Amino acid sequence: MKDLGTLATLVVLALIAAIALVLTKPPEAGQNLPAPEPPPLELYVESILGLPLKDPPIIQRVSQDVLLSEIKGNFDEQFGPGGLARRARALELLGFEDLASRSLREEFIALEASGIRGWFNERKGNILVPNDFDPLKIQDRSILLGLIARLLVHQHTPTTIGTLADDAWVARRGLHAAIAESIEARFRAEHRAAFDVPTSRQTEREAIILNLPTYLHPIGGLPLEKGEARIYLESRVKTGARSLPDLIREPIESTLELLGGDPSSVSPPRLPKESASAPNQSLLEESLGSLAVQTLVEWLDSYEQAQALALLWRGDRYRLFANGSGDHLLWVCRWETSQAAARAAEVFSGRAKRKSDPPRAFSVTAHGHITLLANCADERTLKALLR
Repeated sequence: MKDLGTLATLVVLALIAAIALVLTKPPEAGQNLPAPEPPPLELYVESILGLPLKDPPIIQRVSQDVLLSEIKGNFDEQFGPGGLARRARALELLGFEDLASRSLREEFIALEASGIRGWFNERKGNILVPNDFDPLKIQDRSILLGLIARLLVHQHTPTTIGTLADDAWVARRGLHAAIAESIEARFRAEHRAAFDVPTSRQTEREAIILNLPTYLHPIGGLPLEKGEARIYLESRVKTGARSLPDLIREPIESTLELLGGDPSSVSPPRLPKESASAPNQSLLEESLGSLAVQTLVEWLDSYEQAQALALLWRGDRYRLFANGSGDHLLWVCRWETSQAAARAAEVFSGRAKRKSDPPRAFSVTAHGHITLLANCADERTLKALLR
């Protein structure tokens, strides 16, 4: 009997060993195994946006100096060497006079870098956070959710830096930031007790936006709770007009759409060909876009007039160029109606009444649905443009 008991014990031990061997056996080649679930933060973002991350986030801790350097490099690649300085000059000649004494590049960097606890690097597809970032802290976790959302959007609609026109870049940047902000806001609402008091980051951001130049102020406000991009996003999703996956996979192309207009109605005018005989150096060709037109008309006239004309905008182009007498600007804008073109000409004519030092030659005219503005360093160049 003793031998039989020993035998039974050995059989049981052998069975246990066999089961353990099966459980620990490495998978055979080609055998499908369930993929490990992504961490909760990624799942949270994916569940809201209705799209999966194509690759897991790469999160890199960096010093503040490195973070600032990456942000500067991003803007320089988007606009090119000296690109923001040329845009600032063109915008000043169009009517954004406060840019005469402020650096558009430095103001853009301040908007992007001030009061942040993390940043998504579109050039490299990674997330940068400061060295003291702690995802276990609920405030930092909220920020990381927004950054993961920016990554997911980028993975589904990647854009090469520097390829978008200014208006499309502003529109897309604003909408993507609004998507991230809305996810952060939802998380804060779910943990209201931890966010009762505004953080120093939030108050710093608000102060930065309030002090931005006229041109940048509405751009900085696009993703905020009452900003045009946030309102556009939430109204489309709540009414069922668009789904979040559609908004991500079908990139927005114009700020007119953010303002509630029909993007299919946009038909940008062509700038006149440059004279082959005139020794002019073209410095920049770009467009204002509906949002910038709205901002400028409000600056020159009134909020009500700005709202009306912005929705009647149908495309614009400007050229900044120089010759021996100085720099010059030609702007051509198309409107839905001839009445809008004439009214815009009246509004922009107010620029001619403002004294400039040195004096400049200025003209605004309406031709059917087109408004044409010229701001030149001398009368001779102005007359040559208007011929």
